[in-house]
Amino acid sequence: MSAHDGTGYASYEQRWLAAQPHNAIVAVFLPEPLRARAAAFGTLVHELADTAFNAREAQAAAAKLAWWQQELHDAAQGRARHPIAQALFADAAVRALDVQLWPAIAAGAAAQIDAPGAGTLTQSRAQLAALHRPVAQAQAALLGVADADSEHDATLWSVAHWLDSVPTLRPDMARLPLPLDLLARHGLARPDLAHASPQRNALLRDWLEQLAELHRAARSAGRPRAVPLRVRARLDANRIAVALRAPDALAWLQSRPQPGRWESLWAAWREARAAALG
Repeated sequence: MSAHDGTGYASYEQRWLAAQPHNAIVAVFLPEPLRARAAAFGTLVHELADTAFNAREAQAAAAKLAWWQQELHDAAQGRARHPIAQALFADAAVRALDVQLWPAIAAGAAAQIDAPGAGTLTQSRAQLAALHRPVAQAQAALLGVADADSEHDATLWSVAHWLDSVPTLRPDMARLPLPLDLLARHGLARPDLAHASPQRNALLRDWLEQLAELHRAARSAGRPRAVPLRVRARLDANRIAVALRAPDALAWLQSRPQPGRWESLWAAWREARAAALG
């Protein structure tokens, strides 16, 4: 790919904010020096994850992410070419971090392309950890979080990914956004996922209950974490709880793909205040 791909940094940032609009509100609660850093990092992660999970052609996605591995290696050495990398590595604090962390994120994204559909939640967690563990490590370091717990933080990133993926559920997906053992447990085949039914709703509720348990354990681990991740975790906890109360969990998630502005504002205020209080 070309260094700029015909697009400036602002347009990449807008794509990230369009996919996760609550981050525009979170930025208001970050100290001024961290806002641009958090935005550039979020934009980078979105670009890599979007390529890994949403590209139509696996070969093209693999080539693009291989390019990104080299780009992030070079950017850490002061040779950034892509607008996102230029925005991120213009910050001296970013350049001071472990240079191996950046290509590891791109490699973790590339590992998702050929990963088979996970049979169990444990397998799915292991697959996603290749991406979300270095992402969690980088976010904590970038935003000045000492003594962070990258394992639990990576779990929160993974739950966020699963929740964002559920509304896209289709029978013809190459890789379903839920473990395959759920289909067997509820006596369903892939074509059954296309139609609302008590069995499909039971499957989705089962999946959301598993995510709720995993999310609750990670969120309550009691270790410091970055404000953007704290806010996303609060929003995800609310989203899971409300979806579980809905008559049709999938329909509810599809009708509300993003938290509302006031919900995001309230979550950001509470988490920023809690972080400040320690």
